Amino acid sequence: MRASGSAAGQSSEQTIELEGRVIAFTLRRSSRRSIGFTISRTGLAVTAPRRVSERDIRRALVTKAGWILTKLDAWAARPAAPDLVLETGASLPWLGGELTLELRGEGVRTTVRREGDQLVLKHDPDLAGELRTRTLTKALQRFYKREGEALMTPRVEAYADQLGKPVRKVIIREQKRRWGSCASDATIRLNWRLMGFPEDLIDYVCAHEAAHLVEANHSPAYWRVVERLMPDWKPRRQRMREEADRWVAF
Repeated sequence: MRASGSAAGQSSEQTIELEGRVIAFTLRRSSRRSIGFTISRTGLAVTAPRRVSERDIRRALVTKAGWILTKLDAWAARPAAPDLVLETGASLPWLGGELTLELRGEGVRTTVRREGDQLVLKHDPDLAGELRTRTLTKALQRFYKREGEALMTPRVEAYADQLGKPVRKVIIREQKRRWGSCASDATIRLNWRLMGFPEDLIDYVCAHEAAHLVEANHSPAYWRVVERLMPDWKPRRQRMREEADRWVAF
């Protein structure tokens, strides 16, 4: 799972040769105390303290080369998340289950609403080509974001209340590399794609980010905070790592 540290800093795209392979990675600077490595379907991401030189970062990458290459290969072998099919009858993941998409070419406004196990998307029947794809995709994203805000905001706030820490704001947004993040100003950002996941895993991400209100890093002290909120966090985290692709919407 991609989990957050502290506030996001500037990032850059770089490459390094590890055991004869050229590996691309994203380097992001932050206020964290140590260098962190995260690998997902989008590749390798490195988060490093602002004071650490690029030379030291590259040394750390070489030291972790075996682990990095093994993880990258494992991700490459996993099946890709399904492409979005914009046709009536297509399935979209929803809270660990599925909704069936129904397209209705009527009216001029693009709207999305849930009707039981169906997701009804009304659109201008004259839409075609790339404009149609972009318009319908954005409408579905807005639906997931709207529902995500309604579901996840109170859960984050409830975990924060347990810790006695206020949340400045919860933002549901597009995040390709992270499921969630917690900034130093107590703003928590969550990926709208989480709405495809079972609710117990959504809860895990909400608790994970709320715990960063107390501990900004992933130290042993941080994981003790997580355990206070969720004693069974370990199997949930493992499921996130192993099965996340099953529930990614698009």
